[in-house]
Amino acid sequence: MTPDTDAAPDGKVAGVGPASIGSYQVLGRLGAGGLGEVFRARDTTHGRTVVIKRVPAALTADPVRAADLKKTAATLSTISHPGLPELYECGESDQALFLAVEYVPGQTLAELMAGRGLHPRRAAEVALEIADALAALHAVGLSHGDLRPDNIVVTPKGHTKLIDPGLSRFTAGGALRASAGSRLGSLPASAASVVRYLAPEEAAGEASDARADLFALGSVLHEMLTGVPVFDRPTSDQIVLAVLQATPEAPSRRVPSVPAELDMITTHALAKSLDRRYPTAAALADDLRVVKSVLDASLASQPGPVPPLQETRRPVALVIALLVVGAAFVAWWEWSVIVSFF
Repeated sequence: MTPDTDAAPDGKVAGVGPASIGSYQVLGRLGAGGLGEVFRARDTTHGRTVVIKRVPAALTADPVRAADLKKTAATLSTISHPGLPELYECGESDQALFLAVEYVPGQTLAELMAGRGLHPRRAAEVALEIADALAALHAVGLSHGDLRPDNIVVTPKGHTKLIDPGLSRFTAGGALRASAGSRLGSLPASAASVVRYLAPEEAAGEASDARADLFALGSVLHEMLTGVPVFDRPTSDQIVLAVLQATPEAPSRRVPSVPAELDMITTHALAKSLDRRYPTAAALADDLRVVKSVLDASLASQPGPVPPLQETRRPVALVIALLVVGAAFVAWWEWSVIVSFF
């Protein structure tokens, strides 16, 4: 056994928690997420690595919220989309609910950006994958509810997956988004990573729907293009006010290489009025798909890189050397013929 799977006498894995949850062998503790403690585990039935989210006891003890979570999980388990982690099971172990979810390796989009913008073509590609995943989620009547770079994982193969889709009602981030408008004036500094991606209707404390996800995607796309959060203010309270009042500048104002088409998509997604915002994730995805195709064609039409000067000289020097040797051989042969003739 490796150190993180050594069982202690009390039936727990040393330093990480229980030795097993349901039919899953715990391999290590990943931390505490929006849905409680998170573990990496081995599915002993199907032979795969999974993530186990052990739901907090307070939620499990609330019959209404527990039933809501089970219903949401049942809906999520019907979705099969490459941009959404598969939910394998919503089970119960030791009188506590848990979710068994696809293990997604990689780094978060926030880690990938690290305060720097992406190439416009790459930003369009990532945004398109997110929009397609949101369209699949919205099609079954669910919203992500807490879309932000910390909740988007970029896999080793470069594709994206949305973390905790449809579960924001049960997470700390989702609770913060729902209460941000009413807490204006007392929001902690730690709330900034969440409220930067609020939609105006959420910031105002009003009812929201799937179009809040599209505003959040507009914020994420703007940040991918510029390297800076679109609503970048010193405090969480000022960020919420900016979401409500400030008109975002076009990404190309900060990064001139951003195409006008991506400016327009970002502006459309960040419209404060619901009537002017994209009506669906599919409509947003369609526009991103067109722009990505244009950018792909543009990159394909560009000439390849010019080889370094020393690499271009080597073949020329070799040809010259061969010509010199050849000329010398011809001269020697002609001299030999002349000598033999006489």
